[in-house]
Amino acid sequence: MNKVSLKKWSGVIAVFLLAVLFNCILCLGCTRMGLMPVLGIAGSMSVAVMSGYFLGVWAVFVTELIVSLFIKEYIYYGFVNVLSIIITTYYYKKGYFKKKSGIFTYLIFIAGINTILTSLIQLQSGHLSEDLFTINAYSTAVGSLPVSMLARSSVIVFTTSIISHVICLMITYIVVRIVPADIKKLLNEFGWLQKPVKDSELEQISKTETRKTKIGTVFAISLISTCFIVLIVVAMVASSLFVQHTMDQRQRLAVGASHMVANIIDGDRVDLYIQSKGNTQEYKDIRGALENIKKMSDDIEYIYVYKITEDGCVAVFDIDTPDMKAADPGELVPFDASVDEYIPALLKGERIEPFISNEYYGWLLTSFIPVYNSDGETVCYACADVSMKYLGVYRRNFVVRILILCSGMIVVIIITGLWVSKYRVVYPVDTMVMMSKDFRYDSEEAKKANLALLNKLEIRTGDEIERLYNSFVQVAKDSSKSFSKMVQKTDYIEKMQSDLIVILADMVENRDESTGDHIRKTSMYTLIIMRQMRRMGIKSGMLTDDYIQDVYKSAPLHDIGKIRIPDAILNKPGKLTPEEFDIMKKHSVYGGAIIDELIESLPQASYLEVARDIALYHHERWDGTGYPEGLKGEEIPLPARIMAVADVFDALISDRVYKKAFSFEKAMDIIKEESGTHFDPDIVKAFFAVADEAMETAKKQSGK
Repeated sequence: MNKVSLKKWSGVIAVFLLAVLFNCILCLGCTRMGLMPVLGIAGSMSVAVMSGYFLGVWAVFVTELIVSLFIKEYIYYGFVNVLSIIITTYYYKKGYFKKKSGIFTYLIFIAGINTILTSLIQLQSGHLSEDLFTINAYSTAVGSLPVSMLARSSVIVFTTSIISHVICLMITYIVVRIVPADIKKLLNEFGWLQKPVKDSELEQISKTETRKTKIGTVFAISLISTCFIVLIVVAMVASSLFVQHTMDQRQRLAVGASHMVANIIDGDRVDLYIQSKGNTQEYKDIRGALENIKKMSDDIEYIYVYKITEDGCVAVFDIDTPDMKAADPGELVPFDASVDEYIPALLKGERIEPFISNEYYGWLLTSFIPVYNSDGETVCYACADVSMKYLGVYRRNFVVRILILCSGMIVVIIITGLWVSKYRVVYPVDTMVMMSKDFRYDSEEAKKANLALLNKLEIRTGDEIERLYNSFVQVAKDSSKSFSKMVQKTDYIEKMQSDLIVILADMVENRDESTGDHIRKTSMYTLIIMRQMRRMGIKSGMLTDDYIQDVYKSAPLHDIGKIRIPDAILNKPGKLTPEEFDIMKKHSVYGGAIIDELIESLPQASYLEVARDIALYHHERWDGTGYPEGLKGEEIPLPARIMAVADVFDALISDRVYKKAFSFEKAMDIIKEESGTHFDPDIVKAFFAVADEAMETAKKQSGK
């Protein structure tokens, strides 16, 4: 850990300990004044709104452990207080406290939650608060709490909760206002193991699309479900252990009581006890001793000494209870159904193990201890019955208390797990994903910006996530270099292709003595026309920069098919015969076929599709009288319609072996006359709008 990290953590721990100390002072101070320790979350609340859930709930948890050393009941309110911190932090982060309605709903909601949970805790403890703020409680028997008392207690808890949370909010507001900005910044950012991300960016990260679920959601579901299962298992196991422990205690109590009774009884005088009918002083003294044994514990239900006979149990001693009059000495008591299986052993005077029954006399754990005479014979049995009737209630109360105690710890564990996963896994991974989505490779500046975005994260988790981040950065650097090389190669290939096209077109030009620099001029004309069309809104949706560039690059190939026309026809100085003209017209079909072959060889050169349309259809006419297919109007591909104007215009103003060049004015008149018959009227309109530019281009390309 470097000095910066050590200083940061030292500051956070110091603030955390101050918050815990503040909580403890408020709790114990309230108790000392005879008030309920309801303000013991003010320090935690202050830390939570400045840092988040993690420090807040841990401050509550540590406070609970410390205060419970002095107020043992306080430990049961851990879950209530942790929940209060979570709700408060949520409302603060959502900005609900900025509105009066938000504060009102917060107080009602949190008071309602606290009332429900606190009432549950008080029900299980058998104590209900009766005075506002005052620790004045009424103890009642388990399961017999009056409804009216519960209602009054709920009202008191609800009111107390609202007042206490108002006070805590006021304390929190004051603390947040007086704490220096650098401390608040430290608390807000201490969890980050990378460069902190703004709240707006966090919201964007949380909305990042994934295939199905997010890692944070999966982790949260796994952690919460695991903790829930563990909580249930712990409650079940603890309940089982509690029951077993309670039964062991009851058994020890029953066996111990019956042994004490057996030690008091003189086995040689059992018959005399029966014959005395309880009137001798000795009998009365023994009976008094047995009554004292019964009083040792409220759980001892019956104490008696019976002599076992074939006909039943002969009472020797039997202690009265509030609910049942005891049997008189010598009275025959029928066997209870619960001892039927033990009768043979009892008749033989054998020792039997303690047993549990739930018959006429209730749910009891019974211990029979033999009483021997001086000859070692069993003359009677000393018996003790321990009540088990409250075991179910005790078990339920124990489970509820375990759940209440563990719930607070479970929530702290869940918050801690989610906090660790958020800052060590979720945020680093999500920010890398978000940054990678913004990557651009269209320029050197964009590639540098990509790497700058990654380096800006500064992820330093010190584990596999940091290694992943470093590898990601290195891959991005290598990809950037590779992409730069690929772009250079692509540019070189595209330039080579363009040069080859020009060379190929020059080969045709060199065969056609009349064309001169025709291919260069027509390419420039198409460029001028398309730019003007876009300015005028003609086919502007199609005429993107890439589309215009494709047409411009393809224009030189418009007469590529002439390479298959015989020289005698191609360069004939006079007018062609109908047969020769039919052969000449085939150059458009030849051109389309040649470019189809190029497309098969260079499928990545998308502009060749445009070149094919130009070469094949640039002699089609708007009125459908052109060749080779007689297409009409919009049926003719747009690049071919544009080339038709450029091609005819250049042919009109250029010398040919069979004619002299027309003047610019004459050429424009001819173009205008054939608008709507030979040419697309919209293209002609655009061409006339840039006529001067076209003429200047013609002069420059001709060197005039």
